[in-house]
Amino acid sequence: MMNSIGLAADIGGTNARLALVENNEVRRDSIVRYANSEFPTPEAAIASYLREIGQKGCSQAVIAVAAPIEGPSVEMTNHPWTLNSSSIGRVLGSAEIRFINDFEALAHSLGKIEPERIKPVLSPEATAPDKASRLVVGAGTGFNAAPLYFKANGLIVGAGECGHSTLPATSSTELDLWSYLARGRGRASVERALSGNGLREIYEWQCLRSGTAAAPYTSAEIAQRAREETDPNCVATARQWVTLLGRVVGDLALIFLARGGIFLTGGVTRALSQFLDSPDFRTAFCAKGRQSKLVSEIPVHLLDDDFAALSGCAAQMR
Repeated sequence: MMNSIGLAADIGGTNARLALVENNEVRRDSIVRYANSEFPTPEAAIASYLREIGQKGCSQAVIAVAAPIEGPSVEMTNHPWTLNSSSIGRVLGSAEIRFINDFEALAHSLGKIEPERIKPVLSPEATAPDKASRLVVGAGTGFNAAPLYFKANGLIVGAGECGHSTLPATSSTELDLWSYLARGRGRASVERALSGNGLREIYEWQCLRSGTAAAPYTSAEIAQRAREETDPNCVATARQWVTLLGRVVGDLALIFLARGGIFLTGGVTRALSQFLDSPDFRTAFCAKGRQSKLVSEIPVHLLDDDFAALSGCAAQMR
């Protein structure tokens, strides 16, 4: 029945992921991913999805968006789309449309992800408490994080815009990079480095430092050449990127006291996942002065599931 089917959507800065939901569970056979660039509006993407899977409409929708959520209309941070609940409702034939932040959706997904999709990155000897706070952190088109708290009356998930905080720098090399990223902008934000565009800018800075001409690589090509170790500048870029990731994630671990674990996600994070095993990430993550021991006891995992946010959306359906 149409009125028992919901729509889960994860609208990122580059891709839109959509799926049907029944009984708060994602129908895995209905998942589709589109490039945002293929459509002029989010309504066009949703209408195309419904036609593709042969669904006439949905009773409700929970839509995760890479943007702050402040009302029935949401302007995306890293894409020109604006999402409006009324216009999307007309496409779906439903008045019940709810927007949530994409990292809120990821945090809500933690209890639904298949165990084999959760890969260990740092595994301290101490066992994480079952009900301790957790934190999802990710870098893709942009950067953000969301904490998950266990309370007597259920789960509480926080929302933020962590990518727009100021990027930390703790060495002369990082200060030089910070200045490069901040040129013409007044400051360097976390997202200016820890994102797809940030990977490209770090590569350009690395080439400048090494006295070589930067090739016109995309961020995906930089990551691939780093993994294959075919370009020394790409390898150095990846190492610098995961060092900064470790430093920022360690800071967030302290801010949120995420003793239950850190869960890393995002397209760039996954593309550079083999570098997370290096001392670069671990050392930067744990280097927190008097609280280094506390941070070193926090487990870190990689979420190897590009559709996890859809499960978080499904969990929030009424």
